[in-house]
Amino acid sequence: MTTMWLAISLAMVLGVGLTLIAVVVVRLNRPTLVERIAPQMRAHTTATHGTQRSALTTLGALSTIAAPVVQAGVDQLNKLNLGNAQLAARLAQAGSRLSVADYRAQQLIMAVAAAALATTGCIWAAVHHTLHPIIGLLIVFGVTLLAFFSRDNLLTAQIKKRRSVILAEFPTVAELLALSVTAGDSAQGALERVVTTARGELAYEFNIVLGDIRSGDSLTTALKACSDRLKLAPVERFISGLIVAHERGTPLATVLHAQAMDVRELTKRELLEVAGKKEINMLVPLVFGIMPLTVIFAVFPGLSLLNIGL
Repeated sequence: MTTMWLAISLAMVLGVGLTLIAVVVVRLNRPTLVERIAPQMRAHTTATHGTQRSALTTLGALSTIAAPVVQAGVDQLNKLNLGNAQLAARLAQAGSRLSVADYRAQQLIMAVAAAALATTGCIWAAVHHTLHPIIGLLIVFGVTLLAFFSRDNLLTAQIKKRRSVILAEFPTVAELLALSVTAGDSAQGALERVVTTARGELAYEFNIVLGDIRSGDSLTTALKACSDRLKLAPVERFISGLIVAHERGTPLATVLHAQAMDVRELTKRELLEVAGKKEINMLVPLVFGIMPLTVIFAVFPGLSLLNIGL
């Protein structure tokens, strides 16, 4: 009877605890008015990149609950000077909405989770089999480092994917800008037309440019900031031509049409290069797979007949 009442009490405590957790998660996931307005304010971006002490929003309510522990780990990582400025630039290239603090928190959480899984596996292997403690420590340390730096590999893959998407969208966007300027729009009006008409990563970057212009920056400063964020040679050349034409009073329509033609030629050259690489890749199974099999099928019957004759 005592055991039954103990089980009932524990079940009630568990139910109350799960209910409280659900209520906290629901309440903490509701953004406040300040949190909704803050990303639109210019001071919010400056403070975030300047101090790197933004709120950790990676895991929603869970990040709020575990914020002191995660923030302490992020502070320790920041003290190691792992290149936060370069990381901020890479996050901008990837088009990520994460801050440096959120990124470090993700790295820390992945490393802790991998260390926990590796420790559990090593303990299981030590109990059921013979596993030397030093080997177990090396395995845990290696898995932790691998999980910590695998987030960088994911970010690099995200940057490469976004760059390829931008390069694919770039010719169409350049043509649309040239047509808008030819129709009588100014440079800023052409950018607004592109943002309202097009969808994609490049349109998102031009939307940031328009946001900077509305915040008080000049067109030249906003375009240079966009060029520094993307760090793509074709986009940098296009923006440089647009800036020079805007500053020197050169007709924008002529410049943009010439830039759009250059972009089209660049796309054709890249397609030819990709086609050449694909042809070489197609030769690999032919040379190392089909041709040896053909030689074997041609030679093997003759060798069999020679063996029969002997």
